[in-house]
Amino acid sequence: MKPVRRVLCLALALLLTLVTVLSGCGKKQKMGGGDLLRIGEEVYTVQEAKVFLLSQHTIYAGEYGEEIWNVELSEGSFESYIKKALLDYLERLFLADCAARADGIALSVAENAAVEKATDQFWQGLSEETRTKTGLTREICLQAFVRYTRAQIYFRNVLGRGPAEISEEEARAAVLQIISVDSTCGIGTAREILEKITAEKKSAAEAAGGIEGVSVRKETVIRGTYDGNFDTIVFALKKGQWSPVITMPGEYLLVQCVEVSDPSATAINKAAMEKANRERELQEALATYGKDITMICNPAGWEEVSMSAFEGLSPVNFYDYTDGLRADY
Repeated sequence: MKPVRRVLCLALALLLTLVTVLSGCGKKQKMGGGDLLRIGEEVYTVQEAKVFLLSQHTIYAGEYGEEIWNVELSEGSFESYIKKALLDYLERLFLADCAARADGIALSVAENAAVEKATDQFWQGLSEETRTKTGLTREICLQAFVRYTRAQIYFRNVLGRGPAEISEEEARAAVLQIISVDSTCGIGTAREILEKITAEKKSAAEAAGGIEGVSVRKETVIRGTYDGNFDTIVFALKKGQWSPVITMPGEYLLVQCVEVSDPSATAINKAAMEKANRERELQEALATYGKDITMICNPAGWEEVSMSAFEGLSPVNFYDYTDGLRADY
């Protein structure tokens, strides 16, 4: 068995951002046995959700084997973790589908053709045994692809309403040399080390060497990594310049700017910040739409579905057929 830590990282990456927009799940209102979610007047069934459940089974059982579902985590089994995460994802996806239709979004001729093609490819990947045991029909699979595509169009439309771009300066990652002085050494020790560096022209290693509770490290740092006034002081430094003593919880820091910007780390951070901005825009749009919508789920219907029921069935993955449909944000 591969480490659970890796499993969890893969789960988070594949399931996108798993945020429950509304908290109606668990309310006791009468629903049909095959119903999973009701959003307003629209009902989403357990059968349709099986398209996504089968895909998750393909991803994880294919990588780790069937025993993965019995791995115990702090919050329960890995199977319960994946099912909870997937239900959160489906709540968000189906809510976006409802919002899309409320906005008058309809698929174009080209989009319908792409959806039909993706559905055919997915459907053809299902053996007769898989179709029989899951109860999936081509119509159910088509519905899943249509809803997914409408939601993606909604996402793209929302993202086009406002800028999400982050400036290079906002995302800047600086390469720093940091001397950490434990607070038990006192601020005087930190000042003495800084004096050796600035007045006596000693290197950081020479100035800090042999002093217990003092360490030297090189680190690439983005804004927000450290609390307090760290950013204000450090990101104003010029190359080669040392900061004054910075008081932090439990330590004093002396910081030298080695490189004002690390282009690679800055680019990675910029992309991450822009994605977070876009995600926030989507969440706000969905929350605005959903504030007057009732969302109810049928936990009993969801709990009755077991990942072990998909053992030996066709290893197909819904997301393998969505490249031309997905909103890459």
